[in-house]
Amino acid sequence: MQVDLLLVVPVGKSHYVVPPVGLGYLATACRNSGFSDIAILDSIKENLDISKFIDRVKTLTPKIVGFQVFSSDFSSVKTCSRLIKEALPKTLLLIGGPHVSARGVVSLQDFPDADYGFQGEAEIGLPLFARRVLNAEDIPFEQIPGLIYRDGSEFKTTDRVLVEDLDSLGFPAWDLMPPNSYPDAPQGAFYQKFPIAPITSSRGCPYTCAFCGSPVNMGNRLRFRSLESVLAEMELLYEQYGVREFHFIDDMFNASKKRVVEFCKQLEVRNWDISYTFPNGLRLNTLDKESLDWMKRTGAYAFTVGIESGSQRILDSMNKKLTLELIREKVDLIASAGIEPSGFFLIGFPGETKEDMEKTLAFAKSLPLKRAHFSNFLPLPGTEATARLLASGEISEPNWEDLSYSHTPYSPPGISKKELKAFQRRAFLEFHLRPKILFKMIREINSLFHLKSIVLRAKDYLMAS
Repeated sequence: MQVDLLLVVPVGKSHYVVPPVGLGYLATACRNSGFSDIAILDSIKENLDISKFIDRVKTLTPKIVGFQVFSSDFSSVKTCSRLIKEALPKTLLLIGGPHVSARGVVSLQDFPDADYGFQGEAEIGLPLFARRVLNAEDIPFEQIPGLIYRDGSEFKTTDRVLVEDLDSLGFPAWDLMPPNSYPDAPQGAFYQKFPIAPITSSRGCPYTCAFCGSPVNMGNRLRFRSLESVLAEMELLYEQYGVREFHFIDDMFNASKKRVVEFCKQLEVRNWDISYTFPNGLRLNTLDKESLDWMKRTGAYAFTVGIESGSQRILDSMNKKLTLELIREKVDLIASAGIEPSGFFLIGFPGETKEDMEKTLAFAKSLPLKRAHFSNFLPLPGTEATARLLASGEISEPNWEDLSYSHTPYSPPGISKKELKAFQRRAFLEFHLRPKILFKMIREINSLFHLKSIVLRAKDYLMAS
């Protein structure tokens, strides 16, 4: 069997196992350009080690392999790329995703066995590339947006292009990653109904939080799908795959109150037996009682909000554009609407002190949150905070594999990495071992596999260094 294009979730370890929506969109874009022999290989879902992964690739003998690369995938992708080239020297290797978008032309130095890379949104550029290399069409590299390529001894890249009309993308290729074939290990750990599908209704975020890597990939300009398109995709997932819970993974789902209310009204008319939530979080300052009441009425039961710190000084340093008073007001409002809020918190941000971290823990415990995610700051490539650290000489290039939220790749002056990790453990346990919080978590466990997944997450979170 040979496929034209194999899109890959790399071998590795993840806290959650969900359909790779980004790869699904790329598959649809290539199908729309006439390429039908496309496959998605989700190594996390299939629990593949490197040896089994290479065996699968050799069986498929793809003409092109495209890796989705997060920084923490660095070693895995580098090793797998080398082994694929050894086994299938004629196969072209592509790399893309957040790490490549942030590193740009340097990516091809990072991954010497990769032939090409893509920065940013590749739904326009990848089909053009496939037409050139698979169909031998006369399309110059210079006309393929976002492409990274070698020109002799030089590395070159073309300008990135954002997709303006998101409806034109169609739906992700759900048949290549059926959501009802995925286990109950969702992004936000807990869920109400099953099966679950992630879905996106917009791209981009106009805010400039210094720690966030999302704009590196999707840009700061907010673009929306039409509600008709979003609801049509939900209907397909509901009817064909039995999906009963939707996880909106937008960065800014609630940017427009009018759009949120209209979405809920159209959802109510359909009378589906569903629940929905927002594992990437919602923006606090744009929430109000009317939109919360509508969300609660149509199936929203819980969501996480980006609080980040209990120190106003650190919030300001993060460019968070929030005050502690507003955070408390909005979290109370969410809870009063009958929706259970959880909070994202970031510790070890540059310039933070032990006193700031203690303020964060105390603030988290003072809010009506059902869970709190205390993540260590990561010097992600391409972010403002990382640029500051590199410019000051406080850090050099990090060990990419350490860029996961359970690890401690960085600690601010005056706090050792060991102390920061110890605080993360204490904050997690001190918040969640309170009887009211703990018993509610236990009641929300839905299966033996779900329990195992949660225990493994907690173990990795607490034991990683």
